[in-house]
Amino acid sequence: MRWLGVDPGLARVGLAISDPDERICVPLEIVPASAAFPAIRAIAARDGVGGVVVGIARLPSGDEGDAARMARALGERVRRSLGLPVEYEDEAFTSHEAERLVGRSRPSDDVAASLMLQQFLDRRRAGTTTQPTEDAPDDEA
Repeated sequence: MRWLGVDPGLARVGLAISDPDERICVPLEIVPASAAFPAIRAIAARDGVGGVVVGIARLPSGDEGDAARMARALGERVRRSLGLPVEYEDEAFTSHEAERLVGRSRPSDDVAASLMLQQFLDRRRAGTTTQPTEDAPDDEA
């Protein structure tokens, strides 16, 4: 099954996709935050995506703030509107690592999405599920 990785941000959203064997993923594109859902819908239909992994940013305290609530709301919209399973993955340090890999010459949100999705796939293959995969409480979505 192909997974779509989503690295949500206030201005831009990075997207990445896995191969059907769930072994590797590649950066796909960067879209404006306002166009995230239409882009996810189009990619899911075009590429036969079977599930979506949304990155969750945590505050330094470990709590979830506004960015995480926004990410969970996007995930819930995908689940409700597209009927796709949605998982959540801690995206700690993926943006910094993506910037290190590509430099600051271009936005790296798609690379961050790829790193986050690869982390999810690796954990899934190893059989560990200790990341924030639970559904958001109803009052947050």
